[in-house]
Amino acid sequence: MSQKTLTIAAVVAAATIGTGVFALPYVIQTSGWLLALCYFVALIAAVSVAHIVYLRTLEKVDEKERLLGLAKRYFGMGGFWFGFLAIVIGLLLSFVAYLVLGGQFVAILFPAVSPSAGLWFFWILLACLIWGSEGKIAGLEATGIALISCAILFIFFSGHPVTALVGIPLAIPQDFFLPFGAVLFALAGWTSVEQVYELAHSDRRESNRPDARALGVFMAGTAFAALLYWLFALGVLGGGGLRVSMDVISGIGSWPSWRKDGLAIIGLLAVAVVSLPLAREIRGALEKDLKWNSVAARCIIIFLPLAAILSGFNNFLTIVSVAGGVFIGTQYLLIISVGRRALDLSAREKILLDILALIFIFAAIYSIYAFIVR
Repeated sequence: MSQKTLTIAAVVAAATIGTGVFALPYVIQTSGWLLALCYFVALIAAVSVAHIVYLRTLEKVDEKERLLGLAKRYFGMGGFWFGFLAIVIGLLLSFVAYLVLGGQFVAILFPAVSPSAGLWFFWILLACLIWGSEGKIAGLEATGIALISCAILFIFFSGHPVTALVGIPLAIPQDFFLPFGAVLFALAGWTSVEQVYELAHSDRRESNRPDARALGVFMAGTAFAALLYWLFALGVLGGGGLRVSMDVISGIGSWPSWRKDGLAIIGLLAVAVVSLPLAREIRGALEKDLKWNSVAARCIIIFLPLAAILSGFNNFLTIVSVAGGVFIGTQYLLIISVGRRALDLSAREKILLDILALIFIFAAIYSIYAFIVR
């Protein structure tokens, strides 16, 4: 395996790993470990195929346009707004999840602080970082991924992973669809495709067409992120007497202080650091695509997620399930639709993409019903 191949797989893994990891122990315990594992395997394959479609589309247009530009080219302003809302609202929902987690991390480190006070403290910290962030912050995302990886390994090796799945059923039929949104939220990494394109084309002497190996690289990077997620889940579920909550954090009262504090410190740093590249993406969409000024864009990022939490939208599993099933699912649906319109596909490839599109549409409808309507 070449150095470039390893680099590309690492880029995919880095774009995939995120705070969705904190919902997975509850999902695995509630839906059954084998069912959750099947969702991981199926969605690793599904998102990897979608990534290949997006890569081939970028090849077709020579990366003259990214996803929103492609949506506008092939579907007009309706496609542009469809994609814009899916991407921006999905990213803002990630910020809502970050605030929920960050406030709880603060409350763990300072037991005298109430969860609501922890939320306000973390929000002020995050607002200062977002308001003062300018220029390039490319290294921060890598730092955040490293910190999250440290948290995962810390939990795995400080727990009892061998006994993690004891007593957890293989599958619980009434919660058959529960894992979809959370697992998709955890595995989504389509933004890595644009970086992969640039890496793959850094040497113009190489062939410019993606081949079958590219699918393997995407699957390897996504599978590595999934492996880290399972290490974290096994460490949590094997923690000994732990009542696994929807976000893990609010249910670690039985852990030793050193273990709780270690997770909180690493998690707090990770959430704060990863938030900055996320804010950059949202600001780019608002300022470049909508021509908003910088102050208005910052205010949206700072105040809208807080308003969502204060209005009662603060259930972590609901947030990641809606973000994953509805908005990230919609983002992948857009990728598939653009690719189907742009590429010369065989009948078999069209059928495959249609099946994937139906899966993402169903997931969005189910997530809206299960976590919003009901």
